[in-house]
Amino acid sequence: MVKKVAAKLINIVSIAIIVLAVLVLLNVVMTRSGDVPSVMGYSVFRVMTGSMEPTIPTYSIIVTHAVEPSEIEEGDVISYFSKDPALNGAVNTHRVVDIYEEEGTVFYQTRGDANNADDLYPPTADDIIGKVVFSSYFIGAIVRLISNPLVFFPLILVPLLVMLILNLVKTYRMAANIARQEEEREIREAIEEARKKREDSSPEEETSDHD
Repeated sequence: MVKKVAAKLINIVSIAIIVLAVLVLLNVVMTRSGDVPSVMGYSVFRVMTGSMEPTIPTYSIIVTHAVEPSEIEEGDVISYFSKDPALNGAVNTHRVVDIYEEEGTVFYQTRGDANNADDLYPPTADDIIGKVVFSSYFIGAIVRLISNPLVFFPLILVPLLVMLILNLVKTYRMAANIARQEEEREIREAIEEARKKREDSSPEEETSDHD
C-alpha cells in the first residue's frame, strides 16, 4: 500500500514538474524582447552579486511583483532595468533610498545594502519591473545545484524521462487491455445472441419432425 501511494506521488510530482517546465518555457519564448517573463505580474530572478547582502545573499532567488510606481516607497527593494553602461541594460535589484522629481520625471534613487554610495543611474517608472516580495537563499542554492549539468541530467532529467516513458507504456497497456475487454465482450454477446436464436428455432424443428 505504501509503495503504491509513493509511486502515485512520484508520478504526480514528475508530471507537475514536466508541465511546469513546459509552461515556463512557453512563457519565456512568448516574452517580447526587452521584457522579462512573468506570470500574473510575478517574475523570478537569481541574484548574482553581493550588493544586497546580508539582506539578499548572492545566488538567492527573488520574486518580484509588478506594482504601480505610486505604490513604491522608500525602503522598498525593487528590480529594474539599469541605465548604468557597465550593466548594459541588465536587471538590477537594489533598495529605494529616495524618491524625487526633476523636470516632471520621477526618479527612484537606489543603493545596494552592501554599497557605500547611491547608484549613479537611478531608474524611472518606465525602468521598474516590480517590487521584491520574496527571497530565498535556500531555494537559490537548490536551483544552482540542479543547474549543474552533472547533477541535472543524471539525477533530474533522466529519472523524469524514465517515469514519463513508464507512464506512457502503462497508459498504452491500459488502453490495449480496455480494447481487448471490449472485443471479448462483443464476442460473448454475439455468441449469446447466436445461442438464443438457436434455442428459439429448436421447438419449431421438433414440431416439424413430429408431424
